[in-house]
Amino acid sequence: MANLDLIRSLNLQYGKQSPITEKTKLFAINEQFDKNNLEKAIKSSLQNLGTDFTLYFDLGLPAEVALLFIDVCNFSILSDDMNGDGIGEYFDAYYDMIIPIIYKYGGEIDKIIGDGIICVFGPPFKDGKIEELIESADECSKEIIKITNRTPFSSKIAFHCGLINYFKNKTGLYKEFTMIGKPLTELFRLESISIDQRINYYDNTSIRGYYNKKISYNKHTTPSKWTHFGETIDNLKGVNHKNFYSIRYNN
Repeated sequence: MANLDLIRSLNLQYGKQSPITEKTKLFAINEQFDKNNLEKAIKSSLQNLGTDFTLYFDLGLPAEVALLFIDVCNFSILSDDMNGDGIGEYFDAYYDMIIPIIYKYGGEIDKIIGDGIICVFGPPFKDGKIEELIESADECSKEIIKITNRTPFSSKIAFHCGLINYFKNKTGLYKEFTMIGKPLTELFRLESISIDQRINYYDNTSIRGYYNKKISYNKHTTPSKWTHFGETIDNLKGVNHKNFYSIRYNN
């Protein structure tokens, strides 16, 4: 669940310029206020962030986005010999490596789950057609795979896209928004079968169309540094896709 204070904190920590970092005072809301006052304060905060934030976060306009689920390969094995301090230091180093890359390509952090980072490329954080958002997410993914290759932070990435909505927490106690929609379910399912050190995505999607153009172009120019593999999906509940693809970096 995305928390606007967390997004602001990460933006400030890693130097990302955004309406959220520019409007820091808007989020200094005392949670001891009553519910009605909090709702008004949060709504006012969104309005001051700009029209896009109001449309998508307050009015629930559907957003077409690209999504990444990035996580460390075999972290449970890596962490066997770590104590609490060691795990904390590992995560700090991992976030310091990955989050600036996400921000470099215009992505925003939706949530962090230990070694897993879910990020979104699209409104209201980043404008552009879906093809442009997919390209930004692709460039981000490739840089992460390359920079973590043969390091203790070796990663795998589930890459998906589609229409989502931002659902506001109705309690009024927190500045939290949940992305909802089938693409989120499919992203989590894809992550569960993703292959280590590869970018993984479904067939019959805009992402597949994007890569098909890349593959066709590379056939007539220089050989690609990335190899594509087709994979079959077996008994993956909640997903209509019958195949997925993985992309390996050749170094």
